[in-house]
Amino acid sequence: MFRIKSKDEIKGLFFAFIVPLLYVLINLVLKIRYVSYPSLANDEPFSVYHAQYSISTILSELSQGNNPPLYEIFLHIWISFFGISELSVRFPSVIFSSLTIYFIYQICRKYFNLKVAFLAVTLFTLSNYQMYFAHEARVYALFVLLSTVSMYQFLKLLSSNYAKLDVVLYIVIGVLLLYSHFFSWFIFFVQFIGLVISFKKEEIMRFGKYLGIILIFYLPYVGIFIARFIDSSGGTWIKAVENLRPLHVYFGKLVNDTHIAYIVVLTLAWVIIQKYITHFFKRNLIRFGFIFLSIVILIISLSIRIPLFPSYLIPLENEFLSPLLMVSFLLFFFVLFVHFQMKSGQNYETKVILSWFFLPGFIMFVSSFIIPMFIERYLVFIVPGFLIFLSVSISKLDSKLFPSLAILLIILMLIPFKPVTNNDRDVKALVAKVKAQHENGNSAIFMCPDYFGPTFTYYFNKELFTHTEGQNPSGHLKTVLSDENVFLVKSDHEVDSISKLNNYEKFIYIDADADFAYSDNNIKNYLNDKLKGDSVSIDSTYFPGIFNVYTYSINE
Repeated sequence: MFRIKSKDEIKGLFFAFIVPLLYVLINLVLKIRYVSYPSLANDEPFSVYHAQYSISTILSELSQGNNPPLYEIFLHIWISFFGISELSVRFPSVIFSSLTIYFIYQICRKYFNLKVAFLAVTLFTLSNYQMYFAHEARVYALFVLLSTVSMYQFLKLLSSNYAKLDVVLYIVIGVLLLYSHFFSWFIFFVQFIGLVISFKKEEIMRFGKYLGIILIFYLPYVGIFIARFIDSSGGTWIKAVENLRPLHVYFGKLVNDTHIAYIVVLTLAWVIIQKYITHFFKRNLIRFGFIFLSIVILIISLSIRIPLFPSYLIPLENEFLSPLLMVSFLLFFFVLFVHFQMKSGQNYETKVILSWFFLPGFIMFVSSFIIPMFIERYLVFIVPGFLIFLSVSISKLDSKLFPSLAILLIILMLIPFKPVTNNDRDVKALVAKVKAQHENGNSAIFMCPDYFGPTFTYYFNKELFTHTEGQNPSGHLKTVLSDENVFLVKSDHEVDSISKLNNYEKFIYIDADADFAYSDNNIKNYLNDKLKGDSVSIDSTYFPGIFNVYTYSINE
């Protein structure tokens, strides 16, 4: 029989479901509007191009790189229905990013309070950092969503109020997470630490069974994961960390990269740390030591954004390189983290959320002195943890000040908020110019690095981009482009051998940061030496942010 719900029940439903769904809708509207604005660039065309091939080819190709296959397999199915337009291939990322809001809200509502929920989801909505990945046809928005859902299910399974379906969801999400990104292992590490600090043997055993099931489904990819890890340990394209600056630059990104927001959040963090030190460190010497070190760290951190002292008086740039300072800085926060985790009386969920935000970032930063991995996109999955922990910390700082501090943070995030993202890759303009030059006369296009091929082809000739045959995507693309006198090259030797076989009147060289990929390519020097004199006219054009186009026209 139908029963009319009470006002309290209606209110509960409103805040439990209607409000988060409204936030999801707001995110969809904000993120869909300009999703097609920037050119498809960076690794987006790679994903789209490979996603057109058969699933068996996708698995084979991606096993040789650093991308597990889940996203490309999903994209393969998606584009078979909706095509490969910019809107189509980026729309899933918009959905993934928007849905993340729902689970951030539910974590905050169930384990903290509504004030924390409203602040955390509002900050996520206004994050330019998250907006960027919502506008990118890559795995990262999905990675954030799966990480957040996994953490939500983990906390739910630790409570007494869960069903068998929650266990199934946790396992399914765990499997999807592992096949989405190699760094998803950090989520399981965070959850393991959460189990250890719970001091409940039965919980550790129970989750051990869940993880065992997840690992069974991951067995087909274990060998590939190990091989990629060994290969990456020998060095990657990412620059090694040398000082503390990348850490502070990253956290500036989390607050929309403005000086004032960075300074306010840093100061709030310092105040929260002071309150914690004063309350829990009872021995005067230890307490004063931590307070003094925290003051030094605050000054150093602020000095990255604002010049507090003349450089001739205190050369802080050199201090960032000081091993003593770096070790002291990292040890300070690690000791505080361990102390907080081991301290009884602290909210368990807060400990887990702090681990989600702190541990992956800390481990990746420290490891990057030896094995570089500390870049913004790889850290995207810790953002929900950061925003939740920030919101919880502010709520515990002073309940009376919370509304004012929350409004201040929201305003500071809102002022630089941009629903239009810029990937700093104007591929559309570049291809338009090159096509106009290539259409007139007997010309050849050379581009380096060779992996720029899918990006160029997407705008140059969609028919070639969608012409997917055989089991070797990169080799096939190179072949079909060469039929159009477009050559993907790595060095001047390849340019020389091709040009000797053909009597071209125009050479167009696209330098897509060739020296970064192949430092000894020598292509530009070769063309300058080969094509010089009064009979050759040279034109060069720069396109944001890494592209240079050089055109050599031989005049008869």
